[in-house]
Amino acid sequence: MRIHSIAALAPIALASVLFAQQQGRPIAPPLDPEEDEAPVPVQVEDELVVEEVQAQEGRPLAPPLDDEDEVTELVEVATLEDITTGESAPTHAFETQALREPSFRTGGDVLIRGATVHSAVAPARVADVLVRGGDITAVGSMAAPAGVRVIDGKGLHLAPGVVDAHSHLAISGGVNEGTVSITADVDMTDVVRPDDLGIYRALAGGTTAMQILHGSANAIGGQAELLKLRWRENQTADDLRFESGPKGIKFALGENPKRSNWGTPGERFPGSRMGVEAIYYRAFERAREYATEWDAYDAAVAAGGDPSPPRKDVRLDALVAVLRGDLVVHAHSYRADEILMLLRAAEHFGFRIGTLHHVLEGYKVAREIAEHGAGTSTFSDWWAYKIEAYDAIPGNAALLDEAGVLSSVKSDSGELIRHLYHEAAKSVGYAGMDPVSALQLVTLNPAKQLGVGDRVGSIEVGKDADLVLLDGDPLSVYSKVLLTLVDGEVEFERRDAYGFDAEPLTFVAPDDDLVDDDAAVDPDGGLVTAIIGGTVHTVSGDPISNGTVLFQDGRIVGVGTGLRVPSGAEVVNASGKHLWPGVIALDTSLGLTEISSIRATDDTREMGGDQPDLRVAASIHPESAHLDVNRTRGVTRAQSVPRGYRGITGQSAVIRLEGSTWEELLYEDRDMLHVQVPTLSNDADEDDKREEGAGSKALRHTFEEARRYADLRRQAELGDFPAPPYDPRLEALAPFAAGERRVALHADNAQTILNGLRLADALGLDAVLYGASEAWKVVDAIQASGLPVVLGPVLSIPSSSYDPYDACYANAAVLHRAGVPFAIGAGNDDNPRNLIFHAGFAAAFGLPREEAVRAITYNPAKILRARADLGSIAPGKLADLVLTDGDLLEPTTRVEAMWVDGERISLRSKHTELYDRYRSRAQAGR
Repeated sequence: MRIHSIAALAPIALASVLFAQQQGRPIAPPLDPEEDEAPVPVQVEDELVVEEVQAQEGRPLAPPLDDEDEVTELVEVATLEDITTGESAPTHAFETQALREPSFRTGGDVLIRGATVHSAVAPARVADVLVRGGDITAVGSMAAPAGVRVIDGKGLHLAPGVVDAHSHLAISGGVNEGTVSITADVDMTDVVRPDDLGIYRALAGGTTAMQILHGSANAIGGQAELLKLRWRENQTADDLRFESGPKGIKFALGENPKRSNWGTPGERFPGSRMGVEAIYYRAFERAREYATEWDAYDAAVAAGGDPSPPRKDVRLDALVAVLRGDLVVHAHSYRADEILMLLRAAEHFGFRIGTLHHVLEGYKVAREIAEHGAGTSTFSDWWAYKIEAYDAIPGNAALLDEAGVLSSVKSDSGELIRHLYHEAAKSVGYAGMDPVSALQLVTLNPAKQLGVGDRVGSIEVGKDADLVLLDGDPLSVYSKVLLTLVDGEVEFERRDAYGFDAEPLTFVAPDDDLVDDDAAVDPDGGLVTAIIGGTVHTVSGDPISNGTVLFQDGRIVGVGTGLRVPSGAEVVNASGKHLWPGVIALDTSLGLTEISSIRATDDTREMGGDQPDLRVAASIHPESAHLDVNRTRGVTRAQSVPRGYRGITGQSAVIRLEGSTWEELLYEDRDMLHVQVPTLSNDADEDDKREEGAGSKALRHTFEEARRYADLRRQAELGDFPAPPYDPRLEALAPFAAGERRVALHADNAQTILNGLRLADALGLDAVLYGASEAWKVVDAIQASGLPVVLGPVLSIPSSSYDPYDACYANAAVLHRAGVPFAIGAGNDDNPRNLIFHAGFAAAFGLPREEAVRAITYNPAKILRARADLGSIAPGKLADLVLTDGDLLEPTTRVEAMWVDGERISLRSKHTELYDRYRSRAQAGR
């Protein structure tokens, strides 16, 4: 028996440089490793790289290095000019199928020793878990049977694999058969795509099973398929099928089946919720008749007759299966009224709805759902992306669970499926759910909803060994998946592509804060507020335990320990709590859009070409529900940004999230000009490059024209000649073109980022890169340019199949390692409150935790040139403060108090009011 440590993850791959040898040791190397094979060249995009590929299945990609072995690095050093002109091709991390292969296999027999086991049925405890033949056979303390591989889990955490009740991954050819309103005869079983890279990326987030569903274009859609996730070369659809539990079928209510947001009105029935209801009653009445016809036929045959059979109808066969309980209904739903309608329709025909999906207003009728016996599978906190999602609340899953409903959280997203543990954790922070119940939201509960709760969803003897080993608590944002096992076999093994596991980055607080050393309590000033006894996270220095923060007339006048609290001061006891600077959310549409699918509520973009004179400030709606909602996660200031697809889109504004008018909200008007850099794909051909060149040339010409216009007007003021005709666009653009004010260059992929760098360099702009999802590919060029970056969203999917699965998560750490100044922006118009989780994920994947907090507080203030006022807790600064019961970035943390400009702000919001109102209703019925 050999015991192998997971402390040094293996293998280590590229991290901005291409390692000639991979570092580290596999988690559990094969018992009898073979000799190395010769390196095999692998074509990756346009670069030929060499990687060590093992012929023997289960062998590590590179043998362990002895302690004295040296690691050779191939380093290419390129100037900004070289990189942006294509003279030198930088190396960066990549991922191929060979690199996705685990370094070892278990054969379904393994002992995981000494991990903290989160069983999903009891509080976590340290234990061994023995797996034989793919099943869990013992949980406790035990010796390893002969020949069984042992994984050292000391200091690690073991959780049940995530079960996603609602996914559209691994489907070939689209998810909707949208031609008619009833397509019960189509089946996702026929279109499973086993090589969808989303499967591997889901495994990397701990998901081990998922139900793939038909889309929601039909009131009665197609039949579902349940998959166990595996990632093997040349695997087939049959290798993934989870042959257990009842088959499901998709129903849909509301906007989608009535085609509210697309299609031609009157093109297809139904066009209203009335019509959706009518479909169910018409369809199931006909299904009853059809079943009666066949029952009569079968009876006649059994009696010895020879009747003509009824006409075979495979669509009606499916509906009869629903009536008989052989097909379980999974219903896309949003509003409470339509949820009740479907429950009553099902009861009328004698069947039960299995699970209501999305069910964003389920909390309003939690009592009725529980009485019917339906389960619910919802988003953790998505809202306002369309009108029927406007009353969604983040306490939905917990409230339904409290009402006795079998409640789960699902993805419906190739991105969310990568971090469902953390989506479940939000129910702890928003609704106070206990951790075991929260973990059940993405493990045991969805397994029960799919009829496989006896097989998966918890760590119990007799169940399938679908297990996930993490480096921390599964509900912590800082935890990463290290191993994912399905039926006891390793299907995902973390690879340290960027080198941060092997060489963690350290945080050294830079001494660059702007502090007013003369700040002090003014005896003649207003009321002093003292927050005492908590841990003060200044972000410009080490945390202060048992600290005191004093503020008066909107500004901080004292920070430290043992400070004298003036007589008559308002005292806030923060013992056991944590105090942070307010979060600054860059790159949002706060106040400009309410419901993104409704044009009447969307003022984020304008038609036409370049419009540099547009400003967002006077269009910001101070009564927007989004302002209150975002405060509940610590956001005190935000940058509201004009959107657009190309060219110059206008000027943003920085707002405080408290005020009765847009003028009261306004902190800084016209803080930046926003420009969409002409997009060029990374694999563009010459025609694409010429087209991009024309776009960049036109943009440069516009900036140069603004400079000439400003020069002519200055000369005209001297009386040399008449002034040119007034041009509001050129007038507005001139100070930005002259480098006097900041320009935000929006660019995501690598080639477009390089275009932006060339543009800024050629025009001498005072520029900031925005978006930059592939900054990690061209970090040397960005570093050479000196431009800061507003990165985001972190929670997104890599754009290339050759990108490491954690490319977007590690992006911030790559920039930090290179010394590039950056902040993390929201990059999301519906949910900028999740900015704190974007920062948390960046910390999990390499960014020091302190730097992650600075990335949403101090660094944004620095980029906004507002350090004198914002970004840290220091004397002289505005008292934007957030008090929490834990780590600001954790989804399990609750914000308990907030101050903006020294004024205590209510944390009541549309969401908290709906939660309290309907929680009382649900409790009244119990």
